[in-house]
Amino acid sequence: AVLAGNHLTTCFFDPGAVAVTKYLPAATDAIGTVVFAIPSQVRENQFVTRVDATLSPNHTLYGRYFLDGYSNAAFYSPTNILITSQSGNKERAQALTIAETWIINQHTVNTFHASGTRRRDNRGPADGGINATTIGVTTYEPVPVGLNLAVNSKFSTYCGSCAVGHFNINTFSYTDDVNISFGKHQLSFGGEIARSQLNDTNTYLANGAFTFKGQYSKTGPAGTSKGGTALNNNLDFLTGAMSSYQQSIFSTSAVRSLVPSLYVQDTYHATQNFVVSAGVRWEPEVWPVDYFNRGTAFNMSNFLSNTISTAYPTAPAGLLFYGDKGIPRTITKSSLWQF
Repeated sequence: AVLAGNHLTTCFFDPGAVAVTKYLPAATDAIGTVVFAIPSQVRENQFVTRVDATLSPNHTLYGRYFLDGYSNAAFYSPTNILITSQSGNKERAQALTIAETWIINQHTVNTFHASGTRRRDNRGPADGGINATTIGVTTYEPVPVGLNLAVNSKFSTYCGSCAVGHFNINTFSYTDDVNISFGKHQLSFGGEIARSQLNDTNTYLANGAFTFKGQYSKTGPAGTSKGGTALNNNLDFLTGAMSSYQQSIFSTSAVRSLVPSLYVQDTYHATQNFVVSAGVRWEPEVWPVDYFNRGTAFNMSNFLSNTISTAYPTAPAGLLFYGDKGIPRTITKSSLWQF
């Protein structure tokens, strides 16, 4: 509809949008410009130490430990919610390695390494913030803080990656390498087995994401059927005319992965000027599994024949789960014979 005098009265304003304006900073000039800066408070501390031990002329050990602590603070102000668009992070990374070198004889050396790493990342907004229910919007808000709102090319509050999230990654690996020198040969063989864990909970869009892109409101000189010529993002926001809304459940993972490998290699000094190196490595493709056996596979023939899962009979036809015939715990079949 064309509005008289190209003017929109406040009776058309959305109550939720009006409530948001109470948290916005005051304009710094007559045309509504806002100038602000997001505070920054970054801290990082690192610690590393190493211990070496000589057990005998042929036997040595060492241990090394590394610790890194990092934090990037999130901020909230009831008079400037624009500073919430920066995510807060508290991270701690640790690494421990223990190694042994054993000279078995004048031709043979064995080296063993055991290592473990852990990275923890706790992400989220500052305490005391708001969500959609705070401004009177009736929607499901499982997280007490977080209003993911964007007015295109104008302003935004919070963000998907500002939402509460907890991420832990643990990796453990064991390697052993043997080197044997005899005649014109240097033979090496060994292997590694690594196990990794990913545990995370990510709220991401659990509180929803409100986006306004100026698709419905036009301002400027009258003369068109919609009363103006320029799309207006702010006006869409003030009238509650969203261009999109997204919401999702929590994202959780409890993934376990095993990566084994073996190798053998021979370096042959055929002559003083000619050396041949040849070897083979076995490194299978072993797909990770979910600790709680979550995951699905889709079978088109089952779908067409209306065959349902025996593990979850209430699931739609064509979906298969761990426990159904031919479905391994990895859901996807591993490929063991990779060289």
